[in-house]
Amino acid sequence: MKTLETERLILRLWRESDLEDLYEYASEEGVGVHAGWPRHESIEDSRKILNRFIAAADVYAVVDKETGKVIGSVGAHIRPRAGDPRKSREIGYALKKSYWNRGLTTEAVRAVIEYLFAETDIEVLWCGHFDYNRASKRVIEKCGFRYYDEETRELPRLGKTIRSLRYIMTREDYLNSRD
Repeated sequence: MKTLETERLILRLWRESDLEDLYEYASEEGVGVHAGWPRHESIEDSRKILNRFIAAADVYAVVDKETGKVIGSVGAHIRPRAGDPRKSREIGYALKKSYWNRGLTTEAVRAVIEYLFAETDIEVLWCGHFDYNRASKRVIEKCGFRYYDEETRELPRLGKTIRSLRYIMTREDYLNSRD
């Protein structure tokens, strides 16, 4: 994945030097739970995740241009859907709480969508949110995804069952939205 730039953000692959910034936002109460992962309890928790991000190279570090700090992530995960032969990615995101409600997640996700459909052979993007997460639903809708289905899932790492609403965007949807 190549580095992307928006008005306020730089999206780039993760580096080992991002460890402190990752821990800073991933250890905040309420950040991870919206994405299905527990709050990082230690810098070692963040180091394990950072190593996965670096190895997979399918998650962007979201960098605030003003401060140069990593303030979140946007993943474009390779997770094929059963029975769907199309090349697809699943979009996921998290953002430091002090940056919520500024349109930054929408800005970052739109940049990733543009890149994936304009410069790669991806045919379908998936995205989802837990039923209680209204802010994530707004991001998904602003970015042009359309409702697909829902499922009830066990989240053993969080110790709860949630209802997840899932959305889809095809290359055709994307191209039609640009007309």
